[in-house]
Amino acid sequence: MRRAKTETVTCLGDEALVSLPEGTQHKMKLADLVDHMLPSVPDTCGAILPDGVKCALPYAGGVVLVHQTPPRVHAFRWIADDSQAEFGPGTRYRDVRLALPYVIVLAVFSSARRGLPVLSQRNECFFTNAPLEVEGLDTPLAYPALLNCSKLADDGSQALSWICTQYLAKDQYCGRRNLNASLRDGLVALLRHLLESGFNRSSEHHEGASGFGATVAAGIDPRIASVEDWEKATREDPLFVLDVPWLPTDKTLGEVAERVGRRSRNLSTAADIARIVVNAAKPQRSEP
Repeated sequence: MRRAKTETVTCLGDEALVSLPEGTQHKMKLADLVDHMLPSVPDTCGAILPDGVKCALPYAGGVVLVHQTPPRVHAFRWIADDSQAEFGPGTRYRDVRLALPYVIVLAVFSSARRGLPVLSQRNECFFTNAPLEVEGLDTPLAYPALLNCSKLADDGSQALSWICTQYLAKDQYCGRRNLNASLRDGLVALLRHLLESGFNRSSEHHEGASGFGATVAAGIDPRIASVEDWEKATREDPLFVLDVPWLPTDKTLGEVAERVGRRSRNLSTAADIARIVVNAAKPQRSEP
C-alpha cells in the first residue's frame, strides 16, 4: 500500500479511517467522531444559571455564558499616577468611583470529553448603552474603557477584548462536582477578577493596548478623557455613561460568539478531523 503524503480521511461503512504520512492508520466509529465534533456541553439543561446570565451559547468544545451587569457606579482600585510600577508587585493603587454602562461578559467554558465545563482563558468583556433584551444577538458591542481588558488586533484569530486572567487562582473554580457549581463558580470568579482586582497597565505592556487606553486615545468624549474626568462626570450624573459613544468593535454579540467557536476548534481540513481520530483511537500499522 502506497503511503499518503498527507493525512487522508475515508469513510468505510460506519467507521472513519485515517491514514497518516508515516504509514499508520487509525479507525473510529462515525458516531463517536460526530460526538467529538459536536459541542460537548450542548446546552445547560438541568443547570440553574447564575443571576445576570442572559443566554448560554454552545460551541464545539463548550459553552459561552453571556452575562450582563446593569449600569451603576463601581468602586475600583485604579493604578495611581505616582506608581513606580506599571503592573505586578509594587504597583500603587488608589480608590476611584466610576459609572459604567451595561457591562457584557462572555465567560467561555471548555469541557474535556465526559467532563464538566471549566472556565477557559478566552473570556471577553464589552460595553453597551442598551440592555441585550432590545436587540438580542444583533446587539452591537463596544470596547470596554477598562484597564486589564486587552484590545487585540481584529484579525479573527484572537479575542477582540480579552480579560486578563493570568493571576486568577484555579482553585476558585476548578474541581467542582456538578454542572451548577462549575458554571456558577467559574462565572463568579471571572466577574470578581474583572471588577475587583487592581486595574494597572499590564495590557499596555504585554498586549500593546487596553480598552481604556484605546478609548482615551480615540478622544470619543471629554468626560472620559482621563480617569479624573470620568470620576468628576460620575459625581455629576452617574447615567452620563449611557450617552457616551463608546469605541465600537463593529461586531454584534452573535458575531463575537461565532468567533469564539471558530477559534476553539477549526475543522476545515482533513488534518483537523484526523487529529480527533488519532487522539481517541488506537493505531494500526498499515500493510506495506
